[in-house]
Amino acid sequence: MQINHDPHEPSRAALKIIGVLTAVIALAVAVPLTFGVNWTMRQLPTELLMLICGVGLGAWGGFFLGRRDAIRQFRTPGRDE
Repeated sequence: MQINHDPHEPSRAALKIIGVLTAVIALAVAVPLTFGVNWTMRQLPTELLMLICGVGLGAWGGFFLGRRDAIRQFRTPGRDE
């Protein structure tokens, strides 16, 4: 009987155990974190929350617009790729 298994790779059983442990740990961290963030956001005044969201959205948009412009500056003139 020949076994087609590379000894340097984990077995299927090990991969299943790793997958289940990863899912359990992710849920164990995500659920309390979600409730904590939700509770924290409910404690803030609406105006402050809108300000924080606006600043975050503006920073996100500015970052990606800046990245797009930075990529465009390295193109060879006359070549459209």
